[in-house]
Amino acid sequence: MQAIEFNARLNNGVIELPASYHHWREGQPVKVIVLADDSPAETIESAAKNINRHAGKISLGQDPLAFQNGIRDEWA
Repeated sequence: MQAIEFNARLNNGVIELPASYHHWREGQPVKVIVLADDSPAETIESAAKNINRHAGKISLGQDPLAFQNGIRDEWA
């Protein structure tokens, strides 16, 4: 038995196969097992809000670009 694994979202009860599998086992019977993650899915918007709560919390001792250029000069 062969198996493939990919992540997908249900859309009106339909699971879209990735393009690379569109002709895999064409016309042959397959067994489908659907597994769902029990943890709530985090949306991009909520992830952005979560990360934005940290904005402005870090105070830098020097300009980041100057720091990066200084480190690069050490390698030369």
